[in-house]
Amino acid sequence: MPGTGPFRHYLLAVITILALAPRAASCQEPQSRGAGIAGEHLARDTGISREPQTRGTDLARDTIPEILDSLSRKMLMLEKQLGEINRQLVEQHQKEELEELLKEADRLSIVEAGHRVDPSRKFFSGVRQQQGLNPNISFGMDFFGSLTNSEDAALTEPGELGYGSNGFYMREAQLSLVAPLDPFTRGKGFLSATPEGFSVDEVYMEWLNLPLHMNLKAGHFKPEFGFLNRYHDHALPQFDRPRVLLNFFGTEGLGGTGIATNFMLPAVIAHATSLDLSVIYGSNPQSFTPDSLPGVMFAGQFLNFYDLTSSSYLEIRLSGAGGKNDRPSGEMNTLVGSAGIAYKWSPVGREKYRTLEWKSEFLFGRRQHNEGTNRSKGFYSSIQNKLGARFWLGARVGYSEMPSEPRWNRWEYALTADFWQSEFVMTRLQYQYGTFNSAGMDAPGAGSAGDHFLTIQVVWAMGPHKHEAY
Repeated sequence: MPGTGPFRHYLLAVITILALAPRAASCQEPQSRGAGIAGEHLARDTGISREPQTRGTDLARDTIPEILDSLSRKMLMLEKQLGEINRQLVEQHQKEELEELLKEADRLSIVEAGHRVDPSRKFFSGVRQQQGLNPNISFGMDFFGSLTNSEDAALTEPGELGYGSNGFYMREAQLSLVAPLDPFTRGKGFLSATPEGFSVDEVYMEWLNLPLHMNLKAGHFKPEFGFLNRYHDHALPQFDRPRVLLNFFGTEGLGGTGIATNFMLPAVIAHATSLDLSVIYGSNPQSFTPDSLPGVMFAGQFLNFYDLTSSSYLEIRLSGAGGKNDRPSGEMNTLVGSAGIAYKWSPVGREKYRTLEWKSEFLFGRRQHNEGTNRSKGFYSSIQNKLGARFWLGARVGYSEMPSEPRWNRWEYALTADFWQSEFVMTRLQYQYGTFNSAGMDAPGAGSAGDHFLTIQVVWAMGPHKHEAY
């Protein structure tokens, strides 16, 4: 045992001194009694030596080894006992540490889905808790008021090409339900209510982490196409969608019922590369089949992701969609392509106060009809700058040609200011200006030569509403 060597020597010395002290005193007792002048004369006159002293010395000499041997045996016994006590203490300490670890493991085993349960409660059943079966539920509303000088009903009334103006509107009240179904699948549902009635934004299930680095989706959803097609209206970076997207896909965007798959491809040039393929059945009056005659549409997207620094990244997306259009013969095709680039800067440690996002997308379309083929194009470029924990400033510029008549085209400019009262409440002010150019002024949604729009938007949400991975 560490430290017993010096202790042994000290203890042995003390015991030896205490043991020899009585015997040394007894050996010196004759000399003390014979001390003095009489004793000295008696010794000199009679010639008698001091025998008692000699005998005491011899007795001490014979007794000391026995004492030392006895003390040594006692010391060995004490060392053995101390070693046994030390071993028992170490075992007790290890046992206590093991018990603490087991208690901690029990406590952690009953923490599920971010809900911390009282550690004193014990669960002996293998049945999952009812709370763990409940999905994340949230409810939100998108409300706005708008003023404009435009007289085009397609822009001033809610419809396929506009959200409405010169009044107050509840654009959408949305109920969101998201939950994992098991370790391999999850379900999502987004139900929408407007003054016109109820509708289904998206309801689908996903199989995750399948072979070949693949995910699979089935249900009613919006496929991957460009940057903004999968955005719900309340999550858009500006109040409305860019005019080029409205002209090609309308306010509802490209969507339908079907299946989609996502592949993570080997990262050769980019840091991450993915491929999305979708087959959906539905309608889209702007570019594909009308509501009365739904059809099959195909969509795909190739995405490259680049990490530039620890605080910035770059995305490049190539997208395409195809299907039959609304011509009566049902044999005419429409193809829409997109090429986009996005940059985001969010400084590590200061992302709460500073962020810069830039998105630009160029779209082109090829639409067959009985007299030939229309080719149209358009683009938008937007930027959002976060100036603090609660304020964003944004701007957007865009140009679009009507797919049905490319000679009708429109330029639009927008400025936005967002105030985030909290992560659940946002207020936005947007000013928008548009100009229209064509030989005729009868194009729906074209507006006039100078349309001004002023919009205030309020978005709020109750519950854990997590946006899609846009």
